Amino acid sequence: MQHPLFAIGAAVLALSLSTAACAQSAGDREGAYVFGGVGAATTQWEAKRSAVPVGQKRSEDKSSTSYVLGGGYRFNRYFALEGSYHDLFGDVSRRGIGNFDTKSLQLSALGILPIGDRFELFGKVSVGRSRNEFTPAKGAPGLSKASENVNIASLGVGANYHFNDHFALRLDIDGLTKASNSFRRKAGADDIKTGEATLSLAYRF
Repeated sequence: MQHPLFAIGAAVLALSLSTAACAQSAGDREGAYVFGGVGAATTQWEAKRSAVPVGQKRSEDKSSTSYVLGGGYRFNRYFALEGSYHDLFGDVSRRGIGNFDTKSLQLSALGILPIGDRFELFGKVSVGRSRNEFTPAKGAPGLSKASENVNIASLGVGANYHFNDHFALRLDIDGLTKASNSFRRKAGADDIKTGEATLSLAYRF
């Protein structure tokens, strides 16, 4: 995925490493927490040749604003489980083809690496259920309205910056999830997959 927020995310991770190198080690920070934030979702949309209007490329990366709400439980310094809801603020559109929308519920396991007193890096494995919808543009040849509930799985990385014992700033970069074959066929696509970068505020109880 190519989006400025992903480059910013990589820079934040690098800054976290260099800034926290000399800090003291973090506490356990065990317990329940909630988080919410906004970000940028990128949909990689490769249309079939027969569905592409004259003058358009088959492959396009379409960006949209997204939001996430979630909560979890941290068992120790290194491990947490959490659930989250992800949604776009609006549809992803391609001129002459149609509109795509996706939202999901996810369960994630986080492996956490404390770096100093305030910074942490984490990797996560997520599984869940996604709701995908496609509405064809008026007059789009051979395309039909489609919707599905599909199982998803993805990998992600991120970082936390703890302001104090309760509040933290969180960056998540979530890997691509893919629409099913039958959905893509109705939407006239060889491939439709979406990933997300989100900046959130977290609160630990």
